[in-house]
Amino acid sequence: MEKELSYVSAEGFTVFTSQFLKNRGTCCKSSCLHCPFGYTLKKLGLQFREAVSGDEEKISEIILASGSVVPDWKSFMPSNVQFLEIKGTVCGVMMKNHIVVKHVFLLPHFRNQGLDKDIIESYYFI
Repeated sequence: MEKELSYVSAEGFTVFTSQFLKNRGTCCKSSCLHCPFGYTLKKLGLQFREAVSGDEEKISEIILASGSVVPDWKSFMPSNVQFLEIKGTVCGVMMKNHIVVKHVFLLPHFRNQGLDKDIIESYYFI
């Protein structure tokens, strides 16, 4: 379980983690980036950005940070790899085919928000 309660973003802002927000006990309905209650996801949705040539290093970093390994993930490049974003912030990457999400890799701070393959598919394959 995530124990860190906040971190400083690349832009210099203090960001509360889902663990901090859970500890508060209720949703503040402020569309927090790491909302564990589902409010931000329901209100703003999940955005997708197609990976392009040159994104391989960033994709590798996300997969490594997720603690998972996918042999030959580059076979999904370029059109079947999508960055996942919440509020314009990259939270992970997914690999898909034309009908199903095959792999999801989330950055550590986004693991405790209920994002799984089924939820991601419901936003992607509308």
